[in-house]
Amino acid sequence: MKKIWHIGRLDLKLMVKDKAFFFWVLLFPLAFILIFGNLFGSSRTDTRASLTVLNQDRGKWGAYFIRKLESPKIELAVVNEPPAEYYRVLVIPPDFSTRIERKAAQEIQFLKDSEADLKAGAVADTKITQAIVKLLAELVMYGNRDMKAFFDTRNPYRDLVSVHTRLPKDTIAKIPSGFDHTLPGILVQFVMMMVLIYGGISVMEDRKHRVLARILYSSASFAELFGGKLLGRLLMGLLQSAILVAAGLLLFRLNLGNVWLSSLNIVVFAAAMAALSIFVGSVLRKEELIIGVSMLLANMFAGLGGCWWPIEIVPPAFRAAAMVSPAYWAMDTFHKIIFFGKGFAAVWPNLLVLLGFGAVSTALALRFFKVEE
Repeated sequence: MKKIWHIGRLDLKLMVKDKAFFFWVLLFPLAFILIFGNLFGSSRTDTRASLTVLNQDRGKWGAYFIRKLESPKIELAVVNEPPAEYYRVLVIPPDFSTRIERKAAQEIQFLKDSEADLKAGAVADTKITQAIVKLLAELVMYGNRDMKAFFDTRNPYRDLVSVHTRLPKDTIAKIPSGFDHTLPGILVQFVMMMVLIYGGISVMEDRKHRVLARILYSSASFAELFGGKLLGRLLMGLLQSAILVAAGLLLFRLNLGNVWLSSLNIVVFAAAMAALSIFVGSVLRKEELIIGVSMLLANMFAGLGGCWWPIEIVPPAFRAAAMVSPAYWAMDTFHKIIFFGKGFAAVWPNLLVLLGFGAVSTALALRFFKVEE
C-alpha cells in the first residue's frame, strides 16, 4: 500500500508542477462558471412563502379578508399600487366589500411568477383557500342578516374550517439553475477533461520513456504499479474538485446540499474517470491524439449529461439517450441532493452505475495497460 501511495503521490506532484496547471484547473473553469452561471441564472424563487396583496377595496371587507391571510408561515405584504415585481400577488377588487354586502358573486385575481418556487407557492395557495373558506363559513353562519352590520354584531366564527394541501410526491419544486447547477456541471466536465488529458498523457509518456518498466523492475509489483497510477489520477480529480468547490463556496455561495453525499458523488465519479484515463493512455500513442479524444469525450459527455443545461428541461428521448454518459449520473446525483433534498436512498442507484462504469473502465485499462512499447 505504501508503494501505491508513493507512485500516486508522485504523479500528482508532477501534474501540480506543470506551469499550465492552475490555468486549466482553476482559471479556465472559472471563466466557464461565470458564463454559464449568468446564462442560466437562478430562477426568481422564494424558499419561504411570500404573498403580495393589492388591496383596492374601498370598504372594510378587504382588510378583514387580509387579516385571515396572516400566518407565521407566510410573508404578507399589502400594497395599494400594482407591484413592479412579485412572486405571487392577490388582487382584491374595488367592489369587494360592496359585492359581499349585496351577497353577489365575487371574483379575485391571483397572479404568479412562472419561475417562483412551487413549494412556497403551495403554502400561499393553501392559505388563500383557507381564508376564502373561512370567510364563506362565517357568512353562512351569519345567515340572512344585514351584512353592513356584520362588524358590529358578528360572533367569533374563526377556525371552523381547516384546509391542508401538499404537492404530489416527487414534484419538481425548483428547476436546477444558477451557480448551484453550473458549478457542479463545470466541475464534472473539467474533472473528465483534465484527468483524461493529464492522466492519459502521463501514462503514454511513462510507457514511452520506460518509466513504467523501471518502476516494475524495482520492488513494486504489477498490481502496485497499476494501483499507484489509478490512485494518482483519482487524486488529480479530487484536487481539481476541491479547488473548484472551494472557489464556489467563497465566490458563488455554492450550496452542496448534503456535503457528505455530494463528496461521495465526487469521489466515485473521479475514480471512474481515473480508470478511463489509464485506458485512454494505454491505447493511444500520441499526445495530440490523447488531447483530441479526451476533449471530444469530455465535451460530448458534458453536453449530453446535463453539465451545460439542466437535464430536467430536455425532451424525454434526449434524457434517455443521456444515460450513456457518466456525467448524466453524476449531475443527476448532484441535482437530487442540492435541489430536491434527496438522501442516500434516492442516489445510491446513480452511484452504483458510476461504480459500474469505473469497473468496466478498470477492466479495459488492465487489458491494454503495458509497461513498455
